[in-house]
Amino acid sequence: MLEYKEILEIMEEIAEKNENNLKMILEEKLNERERRVFRWLFKEYEDPSKKRWFDPHHIIFSTNFALSLVEEENLDRLIVTAIILHDIGYFAIADKKNWINSNSRVIHMQEGAALASKILCEQGFNSKEVEKVVGMIAVHDNPYIGIPIIGDDRLGLRDCDRAWVMHMLSFYKDLSETGRSYENPKELLLNRIVQFYSHEYPFDRSEWKIDLQELKDNGIYIEKPAYEFTKQYIEKQFNERIMESNDRYLLSNRELFTKYLEENIINSMKGN
Repeated sequence: MLEYKEILEIMEEIAEKNENNLKMILEEKLNERERRVFRWLFKEYEDPSKKRWFDPHHIIFSTNFALSLVEEENLDRLIVTAIILHDIGYFAIADKKNWINSNSRVIHMQEGAALASKILCEQGFNSKEVEKVVGMIAVHDNPYIGIPIIGDDRLGLRDCDRAWVMHMLSFYKDLSETGRSYENPKELLLNRIVQFYSHEYPFDRSEWKIDLQELKDNGIYIEKPAYEFTKQYIEKQFNERIMESNDRYLLSNRELFTKYLEENIINSMKGN
């Protein structure tokens, strides 16, 4: 298998190579107000201190997913604006490497809600719209700190955010980043199965065995998607990641993995 450092290098290279093309694909799907907010964000991202390397792709993918979710589940279109802005609170986190700890989770929700209010007012959103979007952003990571999310639209935003977790870029990022403790993709997959399904998972139980300790270790992170459309998407992504984990050649050959990753990123924008 490729070394984690090499996998991370490949992902960063392919992400940067395809960013402008993916932005163009997404912008064609946005309405005028959403497009203005999106362009404001990516103008901010020109300052490297305001982003983690994967942030642009998280926003591009999750916004694309949000467009499908709001249509399929008849949710408020403001979810699209909320997902574009949901992580701007990380601008205020100086050490981006510590973004995953509880303090950073709380700070980025608080700071993000405040900044979003300002940006939305500048972009012509009315007070009720601002209130709704800010409310979604202010709580979107609450489950990571043990607080449930209530409300259809807030749960919709949460689904859009978490759908990114099983995207190929995000999954192998989590596998490869320094400080993670997974020896191989299957260890991370088992961890993710618990977090998305608890003990009620649709995969081969002879291959994926979950014990009580796994459930205990992941207790605070166990969270099933709120909407059927998201559930179907997540299961599809799990099946792709399982297939990849069983393909030793794919994960051992730099050229093959690079080509597969690029195709996967582009295809992820064509539909969910």
